Amino acid sequence: MRGFDNEFAARLREEAEFVTEGAFPGQLYRIDWFPGAVYEAGSEQVVHGEIYEIAQPETLLAALDEYEGMTEDESISLYLRREVPVTTASGRVLSCLTYLYNQSTADLLRIRSGRFRI
Repeated sequence: MRGFDNEFAARLREEAEFVTEGAFPGQLYRIDWFPGAVYEAGSEQVVHGEIYEIAQPETLLAALDEYEGMTEDESISLYLRREVPVTTASGRVLSCLTYLYNQSTADLLRIRSGRFRI
């Protein structure tokens, strides 16, 4: 996200263009120093984030998959990349690739605002 200072935030700024902010129904959890979003169609709670247009998805997505802890065995993958309907501030719904948390949330702190900022 804009305002974050890590190697992949910098790479995203270089290889993708910010489009707008968006939100999808679900829950947001604090995993550690990073968040984990869970998509829940029909949820009254929403997860807020940002939408980017990626110029070269084949190279950037492979790097992001590795960064997000994705593995071929989905049962142990930390995140899964999935298409999710995301609503923009203007009310437009876009189908966006989103990294969704793929482990138990039973002992995690839920971020009720749906917004993650350090």
